[in-house]
Amino acid sequence: MRSDLLLACIMGPLLAVFLLKGRARRLLAAIFGGMLIAFLSGSISGFLAELVRYDAMAAVLYISPAVEEGLKLILFLLFLFICQLEDAALADIAVGIGVGFSMMESIALQFTSADVWIVALFARAFCSALIHVACALMLILAVRMVRRMALETLCGILGIYAVTVTVHALYNLMVSAGGAGTILGYCLPAALIAAWKLWPAIRRAM
Repeated sequence: MRSDLLLACIMGPLLAVFLLKGRARRLLAAIFGGMLIAFLSGSISGFLAELVRYDAMAAVLYISPAVEEGLKLILFLLFLFICQLEDAALADIAVGIGVGFSMMESIALQFTSADVWIVALFARAFCSALIHVACALMLILAVRMVRRMALETLCGILGIYAVTVTVHALYNLMVSAGGAGTILGYCLPAALIAAWKLWPAIRRAM
């Protein structure tokens, strides 16, 4: 990803971080952080793919999910320890990071897509945003484990990280398969977010 593209995209969120206060500032800071780590993950993934001589498909399946979810987890933990977030604010930060990441990724996708049907580009960008938000919401579980400081905290964080990487890689695989696989891949993040929203009601009903 080109550095001038990054600078053009992050100026607005960065300015808003300085002008706003409270919850709005945290949300814009999360969006800015998500855009920044999207740039970093693209650079790191490209370097690692070149280092191990993976082709584009192998890099998308094996390298990008691990790098992207790892950087999102690190950023999420930084917000937790620096801002001393309450549980009610965790979802806002998770969504902000996911949205910021997907915004930068979608801009880069549009920049490199050349002549692509606009509806297909919109669907891919929208579903990419959904999967990044869904994986970021999963990280809330890891953060809650950190907050408990239980003996299984490290194992729990690594477990949640492994789940997000697996879900992300599965989404990339299904979208790249074509046909019905692509449609199922686009539906996967929407199903995950719907399950996240419905889980409190289901738990109360049980």
